Amino acid sequence: MQDTYKETAIKAAKEAGRIQLKYFESKVRKRLKDGESFVTNADVECTKAIRKIILSKFPDHNIIDEELGNMKKKSEYQWIIDPLDGTHNFIMDNPLFGVSIALQHKNEVVLGVIYLPVLKRIYYTRKGKGAFCNGKRIKVSNKKDPARFLCIYDAKLRGNTEEKIRNLGELAKMLWRFRVFGVAVYNNILVAEGKADINIDHGSNPWDHSAALLLVEEAGGTVTDFNGERWTPQTKNYVASNGKIHNKILNVLKK
Repeated sequence: MQDTYKETAIKAAKEAGRIQLKYFESKVRKRLKDGESFVTNADVECTKAIRKIILSKFPDHNIIDEELGNMKKKSEYQWIIDPLDGTHNFIMDNPLFGVSIALQHKNEVVLGVIYLPVLKRIYYTRKGKGAFCNGKRIKVSNKKDPARFLCIYDAKLRGNTEEKIRNLGELAKMLWRFRVFGVAVYNNILVAEGKADINIDHGSNPWDHSAALLLVEEAGGTVTDFNGERWTPQTKNYVASNGKIHNKILNVLKK
């Protein structure tokens, strides 16, 4: 059954990626959905395609996705879907975007698949089984010196702006460099692959991070909320890191 979950998620992710490439660098219809975030016809078409593939295999499962809402049934299994993570990048013809699909059993995320179609990279992880990119195992970095750490800081500088800028200033005294890429799955992928050492996110949603944070953990990393509690799909603010100075980062964020 585990293989069926994996195969279904990969099939759905690749189909969504095909749709994304069909619309990429072309005129897409878009609208503001909450006053600040755009949704496009590509988002909606991807959502429908993913749902169709998942429900064809698991018609009794629950589904949460960013665009069409929740499909609540009585199953212990729940799919958590971001059909197009990095919509704003997508609109601006930036190739950093993708699709994220996670499977939650009871209270635990047990499977994650992420597909970056322009980069042609499929990421897969299963609880307790490691993390992989295009079939090759990936690992977090083994750096220990904060002065060599690359940190991704997705602060969404609206609300508590002064606190977030203070945090960034304090972290800048400790760490080497900072980057912002505007797509949650890619931020965490970089940590899982050892190409970045820390990702700090404020105001995340279940579909933004459920697959990617399991990927980081299974690549040997550490993921907690700002209070040091292990993440869940409902976690809003989190730190994903290689684990070497995780507590030092939390101490800055807790002040």
